[in-house]
Amino acid sequence: MTISSKLRLALQETPRLPRDAATVELALTYARQLDRLIKRLGEEEAIDSPVHHKRVITEVDIIGRRLEATLDRLGMSPGARPAVRGGGQEAGGDPASGQLDQLRADAAAGGGGAAGLDYTEAVDPAVTAADAGD
Repeated sequence: MTISSKLRLALQETPRLPRDAATVELALTYARQLDRLIKRLGEEEAIDSPVHHKRVITEVDIIGRRLEATLDRLGMSPGARPAVRGGGQEAGGDPASGQLDQLRADAAAGGGGAAGLDYTEAVDPAVTAADAGD
């Protein structure tokens, strides 16, 4: 299976906005370029010529890094995933997300959070006053 076909499969499962269309197309272009470069590595010229082989490897490195950065912008790279999807540490997500889930569970259970901690302390009084008028 090629990189571009794997990317197409992943894109079917990835939530994205209409404004992401150009970035998606860029990622697909990079994936197709990588497929062509990898195919070139298996050709006789690449095998017989160390210079050609090194040039193709350099191109794979450059296009690979560009694809990785594009996937990161789409929230599809492993490093970007916790920011896009929740799910605490157990699910391999962002640890802060797990803490947020715990706070939500405490609030739903009627718990007031940590004893002696005033969560409203950091709220700007102007915001509170504006909210009171709603």
